[in-house]
Amino acid sequence: MQLIPDTIDWASYAQATEARVKVKAASVFTDELLAEFTPRDPKHKPPEMFSTKLRGRIEFRPAELTAWAGYNGHRKSMFTGQVALDLMTSGHRTLLMSFEMAPARSLARMARQALGLPKPAGVSLQAFSRWTDGRLWMFDHVGRINTEVCLAVLRYFAEELKGQQVFVDSMMMVCGSEESMDEQKQFVTDLVRVAQETGLHIHLVTHCRKPQNGEGTPPTKYDLRGSAAISDQAHNVITVWSNKDKHLALQKDPSDAVALAKPDARVCVEKQRNGSWEGAVGLWWDSASMRFCDDRMSAVEPYRLAA
Repeated sequence: MQLIPDTIDWASYAQATEARVKVKAASVFTDELLAEFTPRDPKHKPPEMFSTKLRGRIEFRPAELTAWAGYNGHRKSMFTGQVALDLMTSGHRTLLMSFEMAPARSLARMARQALGLPKPAGVSLQAFSRWTDGRLWMFDHVGRINTEVCLAVLRYFAEELKGQQVFVDSMMMVCGSEESMDEQKQFVTDLVRVAQETGLHIHLVTHCRKPQNGEGTPPTKYDLRGSAAISDQAHNVITVWSNKDKHLALQKDPSDAVALAKPDARVCVEKQRNGSWEGAVGLWWDSASMRFCDDRMSAVEPYRLAA
């Protein structure tokens, strides 16, 4: 794991790249066209999540923006931490920009997920830390950050560190006011542009409005808090919802068979612009490892932390 401090002079990265000619002959894209129809090398690991039912259903392609949305406290950051681990395991150079949690705390949660244990031993944590080198970078900043610096960090990671995947957690720490729709729209527009210009896949964690009738109904892409530009401009929109009613039922009766049979979480691909699948999957939560599993009986195996 490497830290990117917030004391770097970001001025040179805050400038947008020079405008390039956008109107081109179609034949310029011949290689890309052929690649669309060329069978994938079986040794190539796609940028996807393999540890849950989302495997094979959505890819986190270069030059795209994914919005991860959900109600407050519904484990969005926990789920995206597992997504990041899957991508890192596949060799993707990943940056975590968590403005609400210190790097050590974020790493502690990811270590539990990777090792599959509630309290990993020191030797295991050392091995995990070594494994993150060349795979994971942390932006060492907690608290509000302005949009210019945030965008500059993205460009720095892409240009200087050859990054591929970035998690921005969360939108409200960059655009704090729900009323500043123009600021949010401009920020999302800028994220899409940076993704296209650098090839980064940017994951933006955002929130949904608090429902008037409680949190028993999963949110949709139309429930995102703030500007509609978030769901309109993002290439992918994925909602994460925790089944709080199940949790309450099990507090009353831990052996409630009906409640136990229900999934703990629902993850729904609400939009996938460049993919064919949209839909929802039910997942179970393992509290010891903080991992999301396909079913109640799934064994939580540690990630293979190969060199």
